[in-house]
Amino acid sequence: MRLLLSRESKKKLFNLLKDKYKVNSIQELSIKTNFQIKTLQSWFYLKDRYLPSSIIDKSWFNKLDVLDIKQDNWGLIKGGKNAYHKIIRERGIASMKRQQALGGKRAAIIKERLEEEKFRINIRNPLFLELYGILLGDGWLSNFNIKNKKVWLIGISSNLKLDREYVNYYKSTIQKLFNRNGTVRIRSENNVSEFVLSHKILLKYLNEKLRFPIGKKENLRINSSIYSLGFSKLKYVLRGIFDTDGSFYLGKNKKGIPYYPIISIHMKEPKLIKQIQEILKSKGFKVAYDKNNNMIKINGKDQLKKWLNDIGSSNPYKLNKMKDCLLSRNSNPTNIKK
Repeated sequence: MRLLLSRESKKKLFNLLKDKYKVNSIQELSIKTNFQIKTLQSWFYLKDRYLPSSIIDKSWFNKLDVLDIKQDNWGLIKGGKNAYHKIIRERGIASMKRQQALGGKRAAIIKERLEEEKFRINIRNPLFLELYGILLGDGWLSNFNIKNKKVWLIGISSNLKLDREYVNYYKSTIQKLFNRNGTVRIRSENNVSEFVLSHKILLKYLNEKLRFPIGKKENLRINSSIYSLGFSKLKYVLRGIFDTDGSFYLGKNKKGIPYYPIISIHMKEPKLIKQIQEILKSKGFKVAYDKNNNMIKINGKDQLKKWLNDIGSSNPYKLNKMKDCLLSRNSNPTNIKK
């Protein structure tokens, strides 16, 4: 802040500063404080000159008579207003608006560049890898124009009834990673909740660095920079894929009675399904691959235990069903399908 003191208070302040710094003249005070002599002279001798509050010790305020207080940038604001009115007088209001628009665009570009420079993603972070798997499963990227304004959206679709807790989970994950909340759209007629996040820099990173398509999801696969990390990191990607695009249910025996657990992942992307199969086989999973239907299956309780131990699930609905199956040999959990 900057303060306007009465003439007598300026004299008092000058004497207080001389005592504090043990000097006898304004020249000596200039050396001790690193303020130019002319600046100090204007502060103490000009009636209408404001002083910075930083030079005043807190204990001195009750000894001084403060006539007015202004913010530190009040001079810049005043100068800006004067320049604004001068341009209007010389060029007209239309020219002023054009100049403001250009200035706003330049400021937006500079701001975006600074944000991009600060934006960092650790692709080894389990939370990010799980989110990446979620996007591979039921996520999408989109950009479009609304009234000449570009909109950049990242979305995740979930089952409205079964995935309520899971939506809260990945919303929390996104908040931790990017300090963004996003919004949830409810589509009751389709039994779908749709999480939507506006984040241009993240969208561009996913598209340009990880080759995640904008619009229709085609030729989808785990990016090589992530695929090369090994199972200790890829398990989080698989967890995200299963929690969104996977199913858990009981297969029937010859008598038609639901009996043995099945984990399946069915996607329209053959390259991605093949990658998932290769990752699982490398860890010792017994994977049945249905090439015609782009589907993999893992059968049996031992394989279910292995999945829970090695990969797990963050989707409470699916996780509880899998655990219930292991706890009771006679359990008959309802099929879990998307």
